Amino acid sequence: MKRFLLLALLLPACLYISPATEPSTHEGTWARARDGATRTAKLYDRLEDVAFATATWQSPEVRAARVERLAEWKGLLPAEKQALLATEQAEAAEGEDFLLAFFTDDRKANDLATDRGTWRVSLLVNGTEQALPAKVSLVKRDPTLPVLYPYVTEFDTLYRVRFPKFPGAVPLSALPFKLRIAGALGALQMSWEPPAVAPPAG
Repeated sequence: MKRFLLLALLLPACLYISPATEPSTHEGTWARARDGATRTAKLYDRLEDVAFATATWQSPEVRAARVERLAEWKGLLPAEKQALLATEQAEAAEGEDFLLAFFTDDRKANDLATDRGTWRVSLLVNGTEQALPAKVSLVKRDPTLPVLYPYVTEFDTLYRVRFPKFPGAVPLSALPFKLRIAGALGALQMSWEPPAVAPPAG
C-alpha cells in the first residue's frame, strides 16, 4: 500500500518533465549554423589511420545560434540569455575560434596544446598563411558538448584553437580560408568558402 501511495505522489511531478534536448540537436537554426561552419579532414598512411580532425569555426552566427539553443534547452531568462550573448560577442571581437575534435592513432601525437608538439597549426586566408594560434587549449568535456556537437566521440581530444582577430577590412566570413594541421606525419586541411553571391537579375 505504501508503495502505491508513493507512486501516486510522484506521478503528478512527472507530468512537468520534458526532454532537455527539444528541439533536437539535428534540427533548427543551431543545426544549420553549426553544420555550415564545420569541416572534417582525415589523414591515412596507406590504409592505416593517422589522424582525424573535425572543426567548427565559431563564427558570430554560430555563437548567436548556440546561445539561442542553450536558452531553449535551459529555459534561460531574458537577462541570462542576453548576458551569455554579450560574452560570446566579446569573445568574437577578440579572436577567431575553432572547436577542434582531434583523433590520432598514436596518442602521443595528440599534443596540440603543447609548445613542442608533433603538429604546427596555422590559419591560411586566400591561400596565404595569415596567423599562428594565439592559444591552443584543451576543452573540458561535459555532457552538453556532444549534444551540441554530435560529431564528438569518446576517442577525440577536444581543443579550442584561438587565432588573433583577422585584421582585414573584409570579414573572414567573406574570404576563403583554411585551418591547417601539419607535421612529419602529414597534413590535414579544412577549408571554408564564402557563400556564393547570386548574379544580378536581368
